[in-house]
Amino acid sequence: MPPIFRVENSHYNYTRDGIFIVSLILIALVLEFSSGTDGVVTMHSVPKEKNAAPLTPPKAVNNPVKAANLINFTSPDGWLEDENPSPMTTFSFTVPGGAIVSAIPLPARIADNPMIVNMWREQVGLGPIDSTKATQLAKAVTIGGNKGSLYDFSGTQPIQGQTKPPRLIMASLKLGQVAWFLKMAGPAESIENQLASFTQFLDELKFQPAAYEINFDKLMQEAQQSAPTPTPTPTPTPTPTPTWTKPTSWEEKPATQMRLGNFSAGNGKAEITVMTFPGTVGGLLANVNRWREQSGLAAVNDSDLNKVTQQITISGKPATFVEAIGEKNSSLSVYHPVDQQTWFYKISGSSEVVKTEKAAFTAFLQSIEF
Repeated sequence: MPPIFRVENSHYNYTRDGIFIVSLILIALVLEFSSGTDGVVTMHSVPKEKNAAPLTPPKAVNNPVKAANLINFTSPDGWLEDENPSPMTTFSFTVPGGAIVSAIPLPARIADNPMIVNMWREQVGLGPIDSTKATQLAKAVTIGGNKGSLYDFSGTQPIQGQTKPPRLIMASLKLGQVAWFLKMAGPAESIENQLASFTQFLDELKFQPAAYEINFDKLMQEAQQSAPTPTPTPTPTPTPTPTWTKPTSWEEKPATQMRLGNFSAGNGKAEITVMTFPGTVGGLLANVNRWREQSGLAAVNDSDLNKVTQQITISGKPATFVEAIGEKNSSLSVYHPVDQQTWFYKISGSSEVVKTEKAAFTAFLQSIEF
């Protein structure tokens, strides 16, 4: 997942902010409608940072999320409101020293997903952590008279294209159906000098009734209409798509944008999917614990990860096999990083069917070729 800010440039990168926001919304929607069987999505239309088209100078953008309708606030001295905020931000300021402060509303389900913490960590070059550690890192903060959580992440090395390690502070809270994320990102010195102003600003926010319920379908449509139009560039090379051989015991179902491979087994009591997503999708540990939770198993930490995983090879590339056998529900999953993408192959459902189909699933994995 590409970083969502430049620590040495006070201007937003519309492409990266858009990728981050849309990625989070898609994760939330998939988690909401997947009946607990999977939380991974594919976004084939999202370009990587190196392929991002140069943007034409943006015209004045009417932010689809009107700040006054959602949040009342008084900005601290020296904070300058951005004339062309990234689409979907409720407000955006450049603060002294070059850091950026912004507010983004997203579906409430996102706030409960520990994977988002690893997405923030990845943006400053830090490795993934498990859900227990993520909970421990959250600090209490008051946001508009409500109890929220605050995370503070500082990178140890400059990210690509930068000369200094980045820093990101994210405050979040849930209001009804909406999760509010209030971010300060940029040069560490600027953030350190403005941290007291930022926390006071959070405390004094006044959320309006409309801030508790937002139509995100409409919001995304309006944001797309408001976004600057990129200069046309040659179409980037598409992500390679694997081929495979379907086991005879599986019933093939129509592929979807999220499921490149879509099958069922055991008279529909188990489903098999092939999905892909840019980046590391929260890292191996977060995904292992998500699959274990779906099967009713306890989470593991870094030191025990090798006890519940197995290293395998798929199409000549290393991958990780994860077996999560529960009393009623089970899954066999594969975490497979390939060329800045992560592929997921999974069978999940009734424990009886999953165990019966293990040999077929193993043969399916062996047949995959890129």
